[in-house]
Amino acid sequence: MRIAFDLDNTLICCGYNFPLEPKRSVWARLLGGEPLRRGIVELHDFCRAQGWEVWVYTTSYRRPWYIRKLFWFYGLRLDGVVNQARHQREAKARCTKHPPSFGIDWLVDDAPGVGIEAERHNFRAVIISPEADDWVRQVKAALLRP
Repeated sequence: MRIAFDLDNTLICCGYNFPLEPKRSVWARLLGGEPLRRGIVELHDFCRAQGWEVWVYTTSYRRPWYIRKLFWFYGLRLDGVVNQARHQREAKARCTKHPPSFGIDWLVDDAPGVGIEAERHNFRAVIISPEADDWVRQVKAALLRP
């Protein structure tokens, strides 16, 4: 299975204050970069333990190498990245995000509009509030549903 996470307001603070993961490496502290939401390390490890791929799907124009670097700072490896440029080139449907175009089975996002698009375009999405303290539990529960 392939799981993708949105960045802004899902894993990266953009107007919301959610708890952040402590950076694991000296390089991460020295080189900076945007901090990730607390819980992503646990979710990444959970997905890997199930044999699932972990991706990022963002509407930002951040470069894939930059996104991979952000996760690497936490000891996390991404299997794929879809940014806005790639989405515009390759998506097979006209919507904000279209995970099926990239073989993505689940999208974790904060935007209610993505939830509406998921229903319209027949893909699975877990919509998580940036303010949700139990977001890791919510994602795990959704991913384990038959």
